[in-house]
Amino acid sequence: MLSDIANEITDNDIPNEINMLILDLTKDLQRTFNRLLCGIRYQTLIITTCDFYPNITLMFKKHEMFIKDTIDFIAEEYEKSRTSESNDNSEKFCSSNSDSEMTSHLTEKEMEKMLMTTKLYKKSEKNNMISVEQAIDVIKAIVYDNKYFKVNIQTVNTIDAYNRILATDVFSTIELPSYKTSAKHGYAMLASNETSGKDVRKVLKAYHMFAEISVVPGTCVRVKSGDPIPKGANTVVALENIKILDECNDNDDDYFNIIDKEYEIEVLIVPKVNENIRNAGYLIKRNEYLMKKFNRIGSSELGILALCGINAISVIKVLSIGVLSIGNRFEENTLRCIYESNRIILTSLLKENGYNLTDFGISAYQLDAMIKKIEDALNEVDILVIMGPVNDKDILKGILREHFKADIHFGCLNMKPGKSTTFASCMYNYKRKFFLCMSANPATVPIVAHVVLLPFLNIIHRDYSTSIVMQICIKNHELHLRPKFSWTTAQWTKDETFPRACCSKNQHQNIMKYQKANVLLKLPKYTSEVPKLDAAFVPTMFVG
Repeated sequence: MLSDIANEITDNDIPNEINMLILDLTKDLQRTFNRLLCGIRYQTLIITTCDFYPNITLMFKKHEMFIKDTIDFIAEEYEKSRTSESNDNSEKFCSSNSDSEMTSHLTEKEMEKMLMTTKLYKKSEKNNMISVEQAIDVIKAIVYDNKYFKVNIQTVNTIDAYNRILATDVFSTIELPSYKTSAKHGYAMLASNETSGKDVRKVLKAYHMFAEISVVPGTCVRVKSGDPIPKGANTVVALENIKILDECNDNDDDYFNIIDKEYEIEVLIVPKVNENIRNAGYLIKRNEYLMKKFNRIGSSELGILALCGINAISVIKVLSIGVLSIGNRFEENTLRCIYESNRIILTSLLKENGYNLTDFGISAYQLDAMIKKIEDALNEVDILVIMGPVNDKDILKGILREHFKADIHFGCLNMKPGKSTTFASCMYNYKRKFFLCMSANPATVPIVAHVVLLPFLNIIHRDYSTSIVMQICIKNHELHLRPKFSWTTAQWTKDETFPRACCSKNQHQNIMKYQKANVLLKLPKYTSEVPKLDAAFVPTMFVG
């Protein structure tokens, strides 16, 4: 394999000047070809790339002179090496001094860059493949470890707290309502009228403020459901239990609704104390437990906070998030369309969930350009989402590991698509930074965003809510060697109590399937016993 060849190249004792020349050749050719590797094995120049034969032929024609010069230089250096080996011990000593002088012109920064570049093309340590569930557990272990990350809390105005995560438990500081209220439309009065015979009461004029009204024996006040109970009253008699005594052609309802009219009524029952009266605090009591910390604040939570007079609230500080695309040998217009599609998908999906993205554009697939772009992003954001070539044969993981000294927590997931999804973290400017890297395939991005990225963001912000997962019936579905995630539409019928997946004949993932889907299937992996699903129930994530 290419990585094995690279490993032997870097382990062999190759003169530094040849190393530098090989690195220059590699850098020059990578401007045209992706995943290109140059090296020497058994004194032979090896150039490998993954491309069509006509393109490779054009490459050799374009760089013919540079490649010939490299071969001539290598031959001369190895000839010198053979001559040096035939000399006596003193000549060998002089030769070693001469080698030191050959590299003395290199600055410390240039030597460091040369060594790092060599390591990038060295055989990478293979990442163990883990399941999506194990990946989520790894994320939790890292995020919940105070050595890696500590949650920051900030206070915001309640009106600005929508979709934020509560940092503390919330208790009520007041009773709601703070006064007794009527449970029905009727008349508020004293239960005892201190009269014999008919129980006749005079209905007082209504005022804008009930505090201006006092009920005494022989009087009453019109109240509607939810109105405060006026002073002196200790019961409410419903409309069906009174009789209007005034001689008038008006309907009883008219009397009740004309607030400036005074008239007399007869109470047809014996009123009872506290009948049809709700006590203060019947909705929310003082010191009542309102909300649990680490819950997301929605519209109903905002309403409760406003009712209780809570004007400011402590929430988890939202980390800054950036997105960076890494280019390859695609045509510029094609790359731009793919990048725009991915950016819009991520931006809108994260905005729906309370997160905002900073866009850092597209980086060329070149060592210096990638390092510069990542450094610029880390100066501004805490979490960087990278879309581009990210598997073990690419240099992105090597850059994170060697240049940024990042820990690669996982880099190979047992899922399709999204196998190369990588989660890493590093210290940068004395602050913990996180990376979530994924393929730039537009069919892969929305799946990895729902399955890994959103859970990661929710976990790091202490949002413990979970996605709606349900069982769905599918049939005639091909399986893959890895568990496959597939967009589909769940449909219900009148005669069945479970949903069915409405799958198209073309089971390949694409952006059109994502646009029409409302659920994300998780299919089991292929086995010789079960190569496909003819009819089965499988778990699915509801995405709306």
